[in-house]
Amino acid sequence: MSRKSDHKVCAWLDEFDEDLELEDSDDSDADPNFVPGNAFDLRNNNSENESENDDDFGDTDNASEHEFYLSKDEKTKWYKNFLPNKTKQRAHNIVTQRPGVNAIAKNATTILDCWKLFFPDSVINEMVICTNKYLPKIRAKYQRSTIIPDTDKEEIDALLGLLYLAGFLRSRHVNLKDLWCDEGFRPEYFRSTMSEQRFYILLRALRFDDIETRNYRKTTDKLAPIRSVFDGFVERCLECYSVGENCTIDEMLEGFRGRCSFRQYIPSKPNKYGIKIQALVDSKTYYTSNMEVYVGTQPDGPFKCDNSPSSIVKRLISPISKTGRNITMDNWYTSIPLAIDLLENHKLTIVGTIRKNKREIPGCFLDTKKREINSTIFGYGKNIILLSYVPRKNKNVMLISTMHEKGLIDDSTVGKKPEVILYYNSTKSGVDVVDEKKEEYSVARVSCRWSLTVFFSLMNIAGINSQIIYYENTNKVIPRRLFLKELGKELTKHHMTRRLQIPTLSFTLRQNILKLTGYKSNEETTSDVVTSRTKCFFCPSRKNRFTKTRCSNKTCQSYICKEHTFHICIACNNKEESELDINNSYSE
Repeated sequence: MSRKSDHKVCAWLDEFDEDLELEDSDDSDADPNFVPGNAFDLRNNNSENESENDDDFGDTDNASEHEFYLSKDEKTKWYKNFLPNKTKQRAHNIVTQRPGVNAIAKNATTILDCWKLFFPDSVINEMVICTNKYLPKIRAKYQRSTIIPDTDKEEIDALLGLLYLAGFLRSRHVNLKDLWCDEGFRPEYFRSTMSEQRFYILLRALRFDDIETRNYRKTTDKLAPIRSVFDGFVERCLECYSVGENCTIDEMLEGFRGRCSFRQYIPSKPNKYGIKIQALVDSKTYYTSNMEVYVGTQPDGPFKCDNSPSSIVKRLISPISKTGRNITMDNWYTSIPLAIDLLENHKLTIVGTIRKNKREIPGCFLDTKKREINSTIFGYGKNIILLSYVPRKNKNVMLISTMHEKGLIDDSTVGKKPEVILYYNSTKSGVDVVDEKKEEYSVARVSCRWSLTVFFSLMNIAGINSQIIYYENTNKVIPRRLFLKELGKELTKHHMTRRLQIPTLSFTLRQNILKLTGYKSNEETTSDVVTSRTKCFFCPSRKNRFTKTRCSNKTCQSYICKEHTFHICIACNNKEESELDINNSYSE
């Protein structure tokens, strides 16, 4: 399914300075759909509700108060003037659920703890099991199978940490060889964590489901390769945080050009081709609360569902149903029956643009030839407003709102925009801002596996959501760039210090790890000289030779005299490092 996004329908409205001049609605020649009098009900042409009309709108003899526009379906009527309900004031947008961090996430006060709310150890351990089941397929292609050992939780954490650090450096499109090169341009952190070959093998073998049962699960679910991880991630997003009073529903497009049966083409998006994800986002904090991957028509089974816009919206808003919030949507999702259904059955209001081909829209709302620039026409229904605004000649914008009761115009704005449009512009960009944040420091790398592309998107969203929770819990403002940097360092630190136990680890790498992690052993490993004098380990006892010098190798640490000490130049030392670097990474 493809469409052109309508997010910025009003972005160009500020360039018009003309005063607002509303069209004379009383002219029956100018408005062919305008009908005077009170002959029909507010919404439907049913005579059984005529008595209710009289009670709601008072004196029926006052015809000017009950003039309406008749829609193209000749059933829906939009009244020219606001008709207040005299019996009871309308109650709406009363939030019944406290926004903010939920109790389950209140104790997360460190960057790593906030991130682990979305990727707990149980998820990482499951990924380790699935990856180890796939590694033998790669191992069989190498003559020395011992150079590809099984992975563990600490190494997968380090892999994810390096991805975050690559995003922090904006190196998502940088070749791996450049990140591990020997020409002085490499970040020392990458080589100190693991070798280039190991990073490539882990990224290639990374799996999120049991490869042995995937074919069976794919008979009922197209999202089988990442279903468990994706659903668990969304569930934890809902558990950890409650969105505010204003939310946005829109689509994300994760760039992907490989083979995929549900790959989408959306020309208005930066990537154009990719995996489409529908998302519910807080319009103020930009916390991603609920998501759904569009996979087209699912096979018969438990995952088959209706993919119509109204059904997608109802599934996304189900966690916040009957909580009094407002949803901002664009014209692909918005429809008048959906707006009424959300208001009456889910206690949610909506503000959104609407397509001009809807049968409930009167023809005079679409005709712009006789309309003045910056003019607005309002139509009032039962708890719903329809408006048509003309920002420039022969161009109009259609919106509906169940949140606003009256069609007010802000005279202080350029172009005299209605308040409905101003509110839409202030809340429409929730998903767009999340996309911008994800793209700025993205962890995604070019891949031919769509499941890995979806996982990269989850990592980017986890980085954004965890920072929001960290701020709410600690009230500390950290730039997102530095937040991701610290997150990457925390994820890689344990695996880096574990590499110090490798006997053949080169001296340079050992020194880099000690410097980057700040790790210090019980005995100082960075100095060759100690305060106490001890006999040389290699000299016979009859020589009785004492020395303060010790071997720099952490696994040796033997006392040595000058006779048993030899010197090596930097060039030979670097050559030795390059020969042993690959073996060092797999000798654990």
